[in-house]
Amino acid sequence: MIDRTPPMPPERQDMPAGRHAARRTALLTEMSARRRAPGRRLMFGGLGAAVLAGGAAAALVVVPGGGEDAAPGGGTTRVVPMSAPQVLDRAAETAAREAEPRPDQYIYRAAESRGFDTPTVIRERSWYSANGKGIGLKIEGGRRFWVCEAMARPAPAKAPADCENEPRYREDLPIDAKAMRAYLYQKAPGTALPPDVRAYSHVHEIVSGARLAPASQAAMFKAVGTLPGVKLVKTTGEYVAVGQTWRGVRVELLFEPGTYRFIGTRTVADPDRSFQPEGGKDLANPEGFSDPKARARASKEGAMERYGADQKPGTPLLSWMITDQRVVDAIPPEQLKKP
Repeated sequence: MIDRTPPMPPERQDMPAGRHAARRTALLTEMSARRRAPGRRLMFGGLGAAVLAGGAAAALVVVPGGGEDAAPGGGTTRVVPMSAPQVLDRAAETAAREAEPRPDQYIYRAAESRGFDTPTVIRERSWYSANGKGIGLKIEGGRRFWVCEAMARPAPAKAPADCENEPRYREDLPIDAKAMRAYLYQKAPGTALPPDVRAYSHVHEIVSGARLAPASQAAMFKAVGTLPGVKLVKTTGEYVAVGQTWRGVRVELLFEPGTYRFIGTRTVADPDRSFQPEGGKDLANPEGFSDPKARARASKEGAMERYGADQKPGTPLLSWMITDQRVVDAIPPEQLKKP
């Protein structure tokens, strides 16, 4: 007779009492430390690695969560699939919660940048008047400049008294995503780029400059999610990147994992040619532009394209990362005096 009794499972091999919670806490602490450590990447294997390597429209993103796996003090870490519009919607929600500065306050920003023709990292700090009626100060590479009437004046001495600038806090942009999308297509500077690429590039320029009113920043991120060719590129322990690739160059917007706070931009070499928008001109012939500004812009874009073609895919060509940004009441007094 055949014994049809189901085999008994092997005897359970479990951790000693109390070890589950300790092990979970240790793992979460390690993951959190890796995410905070500079220069480190939080890597995923299996399906996650395949999705991220392909630069597809959806990828695995680390988000804070709750439930039975919650870490002590407020949450756990989960990995979920997301698309570019979903990431940008979350970025919009974060932007909408930002506090608005008073007209008499200053926007302080510290950032690090690197260019394809200047491989060294440039560190800068700046204080700009929210309403433009106060002096602006920029410290870049150890040099100080007063920013007056949109002109940078060397700052060997104390601040001049006649400085006024354009408002650093912009409240003049649309606060609706549909209206913002139309604005991007209408107001983007004319270059050799196709309209879809030009609109996205204009976003890159705006967010790298002035601070926007929360509703406008939110509308902009939502509008970006509707632009052709915009994909979720990758996520690491340091940033979540969405980008658009055209002619071997990918322009990325970077967000902080979990919070989706905007933290910078990158331009990366990318051989993907799947996005083929209509319009545009040959960047190899900038002399074909009659307007001097358009000619200079096309020449720079063409140079970056040629440089990117010689680089390994994924090589950063340009980068700009915010290391600190906040609203302050004034430029620190010690910065207003002669060094």
